[in-house]
Amino acid sequence: MSGFLAVLGLTILCAVPSIAQAQQYPTRAVRLIVSFPPGGGLDIIARLFADKMTPILGQPVVVENRAGAAGAVAGKQVAAAEPDGYTVLVASNSMIVNQIMNPKSGLDTERDLFAVASVAPQAIIIVTAPDLKVGSLKELIEVARTRSLNFGTPGPGSIPHLLFEQFLSTIPGVKMTHVPFQGAGPALTGAMANQVEIASVTLPPSVGLVSANKVRGIAVTTAARSKALPQIPTTAEAGFPAVVGTAWCGFFVPAKTPKAIADRLGEVFLRVAAMPDVQERLGKLGFEPATTPGEQFRRELSQEIKTWTAVVDKVGLRRP
Repeated sequence: MSGFLAVLGLTILCAVPSIAQAQQYPTRAVRLIVSFPPGGGLDIIARLFADKMTPILGQPVVVENRAGAAGAVAGKQVAAAEPDGYTVLVASNSMIVNQIMNPKSGLDTERDLFAVASVAPQAIIIVTAPDLKVGSLKELIEVARTRSLNFGTPGPGSIPHLLFEQFLSTIPGVKMTHVPFQGAGPALTGAMANQVEIASVTLPPSVGLVSANKVRGIAVTTAARSKALPQIPTTAEAGFPAVVGTAWCGFFVPAKTPKAIADRLGEVFLRVAAMPDVQERLGKLGFEPATTPGEQFRRELSQEIKTWTAVVDKVGLRRP
């Protein structure tokens, strides 16, 4: 009994500093490091959440964009940061895919980062440039059988890239050239300027452009049509039921961050996501109204790594 009490006492003493630190947190500005450039879905969420988090935390919440390698650049920056809750990564599952494709990337999400919450998943939309006169995936395939086409994405290893490669793998005899951009915004700009015939990107930054007929939406990758663009059919409706997936928005802190602080951040992210005005705005922009708390998100993350590993191997994108 005395041994048990000694261990119990030691456990309590070790927990006290972490609890005290969490109670004091935060005492200065919190940085949200976004893994893609301004204008994309992650950036939209980060800036909307930062405005709402500032009064809750009582400290400024600032957004910094750190694009590159489908999230690996920002991921490594946050992983190397002081684990004190003041540096938070805003990333999508593109970071997971990039990690699988590039085993030497230097980032292991489960080892180097701690997932605190996931919010507002985004559909992927396939759009075509103004000069490419097609209105469906079927028509796109017919054109692709007659000539070479280029497709733009937010970058190698991004979810839009992988899903489009998965789509191509189902069409024997059709090849297209991948043109990587630094984010969804630049990829859409390339399509509008007819620099690429096709763009596979996240839905939110595309809604206004599709509605204004600056690019032509031909399919979304969710199981049901998006409420933001209900006229655009799903990939399943177009005959490609396997090409289904979304890009979530996940919040991560360095792996050794005290759990009490990580949990505090997770609670704040979920609280903001539940605000009616936030839900309304995200819905109009094309985000899905779903949230995942930290513990569940971490379990799903492990399973998702297995799922995307199988897809990466199937389409042959793993690098040596």
